[in-house]
Amino acid sequence: MNRITSRILLMTALTGGLALTEFGCKDLTEQPDFVSPSSFYRNTSDIRSALNAAYRELNNEWFNTYYNRSVFDCALGIQTGYEKGPQYYKQGGYAPSDDYIGTYWAQNYRGINRTNAVIERAPGANMTDAERKAVLAEAKFLRAFYYYQLFVFFENIPVLDKPTTELGSYQSNEGGKQKALDLMIADLKAAEADLTTTADGSGKPTRWAAKTLLAKVYLENKNYQLAADKAKEVIDQSGLKLFTDFANNFDVANKNKGERLFEIQQSFLATAGALYNNMHAHFTPSDWDGGDPTALTPGDNVTAAGWADAWIVGAIPFRESFDATDKRIPATFMTQYRSKNANGQVVRYSPTARSPFVAQGSPERSYNNVIFNKFIEYNTGGWNRTEKNFVLLRLADAYLAHSEAVNAGATGDAYMGINAVRARAGLAPLAGLSKDALREAIFNEWMKEFAGEGWAFNHARRFSKTNELIQKYAGRTVSGDKFRLLPLPFVEVNTNSGVKQNTGW
Repeated sequence: MNRITSRILLMTALTGGLALTEFGCKDLTEQPDFVSPSSFYRNTSDIRSALNAAYRELNNEWFNTYYNRSVFDCALGIQTGYEKGPQYYKQGGYAPSDDYIGTYWAQNYRGINRTNAVIERAPGANMTDAERKAVLAEAKFLRAFYYYQLFVFFENIPVLDKPTTELGSYQSNEGGKQKALDLMIADLKAAEADLTTTADGSGKPTRWAAKTLLAKVYLENKNYQLAADKAKEVIDQSGLKLFTDFANNFDVANKNKGERLFEIQQSFLATAGALYNNMHAHFTPSDWDGGDPTALTPGDNVTAAGWADAWIVGAIPFRESFDATDKRIPATFMTQYRSKNANGQVVRYSPTARSPFVAQGSPERSYNNVIFNKFIEYNTGGWNRTEKNFVLLRLADAYLAHSEAVNAGATGDAYMGINAVRARAGLAPLAGLSKDALREAIFNEWMKEFAGEGWAFNHARRFSKTNELIQKYAGRTVSGDKFRLLPLPFVEVNTNSGVKQNTGW
């Protein structure tokens, strides 16, 4: 079965999430020898295996959820890339039939269906009460996170809280926006009560991850006081502090530590190469020698370089929107990198780290761009040998959520969160701004603190800044609500009569 056919079959009943559905042919005479849902989910080991499978959808397929979100951010023009997907998004040429949208939709609904199965089956499994409580809390957090990943790009989504057991059982997206918000809130309230307060180094979410995500969902639901209160709980009660060095959010030494609340786990060495992450290559220039650009000697393996001119790169105008004294710049963007010229001589490129090889023919090589640095790893010995995790939630989320909520109407100090984030960046504290001016400052801080992390589309949508950014960075004048959300996948809309397409698509 080819890739396109298999994806269509999956998408046909996607909102039912076919991860655990049994398939067969009518003329099958052999007795299947695989484990079925009815004979699985018997004990702690089974339930934990099923939950581990649910995590897999965070980093599954060649274009994983993180890469797809990075492509979606290209729609704003703040970044682009060599590969055709990022270019189409920057140009506004994406559509409901787009492969990135279809893949992302499928990945998240598969994850949802797998968490639904765990939540439904765990109560009947042979487990201790403590084991059951912990697994259910983890599963509900993960289900909420998958719904959040869908919500911030589509909003009007079908909501399912039971696993799919048969084909043809499709869910409408009528009222899907509020249903999704309500389910996320309920799941995260349950998760925060039962998740552990201390990270164990495995990457499992803690109570503070649940509270932080809940604060962000409350922002989406315009429950501003609840959002501020929940963010403040994390800030005051977790015992966590912002790293002194912003770069610690992305290095290998601090995986699953400190302010890093939830992240995609990745280790080429731990899995003996069975699983690897291609995000390293997506962000890395092909003409880079793989070594630390500040070192005096070349890198140890030129194959550590990535693909083409990096599949995701930041736009120079966006890079230049940063204050020149911002301490986040070196960790966010490569300020120089080292390569070899046509004569084999080692050369360095700086200060913007633009690729010098305009003559090689890529349309994006002549475009003003800058290399993102957050997820590049030096001296790996190969482009796929990364040990870096990809951070999905961190303490800065709580700080900025608190400022956003208070500025929107909640009680509290609206400057506390944003000034804490700015202080780490070496920027002067804000004070005495009007409500609108502070709102603009908070939006800009979200964009810069999380630059290159796949959430820019989300922030632009929430602050109603999408059209403004498209004009500023992509050079296209747009109006109305069309580009505020992504279109729902073509296959979903055409096979599910209960699903209504987003406005303008």
